[in-house]
Amino acid sequence: MKPVLFHIGALEVRSWGVMVALGILAGTYLVSRLAKRTGFLREGLVTDFVLYAVIAGLIGARVWEVVFSWSNYQANPLEALKFWNGGLSIQGGVLGGVLFALWFIRKHKLNFWQLADHMAPGLILAQGIGRVGCLLNGDAYGLPTKSFLGVSYQPGTPAYAAYGSTPLFPAEIMEGAGDILITLVLLYLFRRNSRRGTVALMYFILYSALRFTLEFWRGDSLHTFLNLKVAQLLSLGTIIICTAVLIYRRFKVTA
Repeated sequence: MKPVLFHIGALEVRSWGVMVALGILAGTYLVSRLAKRTGFLREGLVTDFVLYAVIAGLIGARVWEVVFSWSNYQANPLEALKFWNGGLSIQGGVLGGVLFALWFIRKHKLNFWQLADHMAPGLILAQGIGRVGCLLNGDAYGLPTKSFLGVSYQPGTPAYAAYGSTPLFPAEIMEGAGDILITLVLLYLFRRNSRRGTVALMYFILYSALRFTLEFWRGDSLHTFLNLKVAQLLSLGTIIICTAVLIYRRFKVTA
């Protein structure tokens, strides 16, 4: 693991930030290609949306993480501001982005489902690349494992602080690989010109199913009700709601 890639003088260039930036660039490029193909959004509008959605997403991701992990910050609340040290919730980031999207849609008088369908493949691609940053940074780690897949983290990472050099389940790698597979599924649905909303709803359903499953092997999540974790309860709720909406739109709403 390599949390700091290199230094420029006294400035640390951290692997997490670099991979997140690469993920955003890749996701933006993909969304731009899709928008250019359909003519739904002009290129400048895509860039504007992504820029501010990323800011809203980062705020939402950090607030979510701090709220549900407050015990880690209550002794030193200022640590909650240091998001570059890790500790961002993808689910909180998506919520922040969705809230911004609702405002953006109203301002530019866009169709919600069309915008969501265009953005979903780029979002999950960015998530998959960003998980490489989590691996290098040593956060979003798994539980101890005796499997040959186990990953050992170096001192100075959150994973090492929790479990030392004990091999851990590579939760970041598994989620990143799953995100890329979901990207391919969403692109397939997009190219089939599926009913509006299908791509976006399938993003939430597939990612939530992936996250629910991997949470059983995550070592940095909080348990809550019935020995399930916050992320799992949210994932279950998301799957139920989005599946219901998908079925409703399939049989009751015309494209």
